[in-house]
Amino acid sequence: MDYKDYLEQGIKETNEGKFDDALHSLNRAISLNNNDSLAFFSLAIVFHNLYEYKSAYENYTMAINLNPDMTDAYYNRAQVILAEKDDSRINEAIEDLDKAIELDPKFIDALYYKAVCQKKIEDYKGAIETLDKVLAIEPDAIYSKALRILIKQKYLR
Repeated sequence: MDYKDYLEQGIKETNEGKFDDALHSLNRAISLNNNDSLAFFSLAIVFHNLYEYKSAYENYTMAINLNPDMTDAYYNRAQVILAEKDDSRINEAIEDLDKAIELDPKFIDALYYKAVCQKKIEDYKGAIETLDKVLAIEPDAIYSKALRILIKQKYLR
């Protein structure tokens, strides 16, 4: 098997929830070609699913270093930071979300999580502005509507 075969197999195994097999396949792919952002991104997803956040973070970072335009890598890396529940890194998560939004201005999930982060750092007006962007794109975004109402009623009276 060559690099692409191992990569495809690893992605398939990830989708099937066979994470140990996926780790083996993706590590084999990377050993054959360590210059493909998709292989590192895919490996990061496996670690993310295994709640191994440090390894997930490192592999998302490798993917970004190889392909600075990989929107989902920025978004997922921010999700790893948020999953660690370490509010001292919240600004780092916001930076990643901002980059994902820069690459895809209509990335609703990135916008929503940016607003969540802004609320956590008590940037309520910024959170409202971000949520307004979500609602301009998707007027029926229920969670964004609810968060907007909460912030307005509880924090911006």
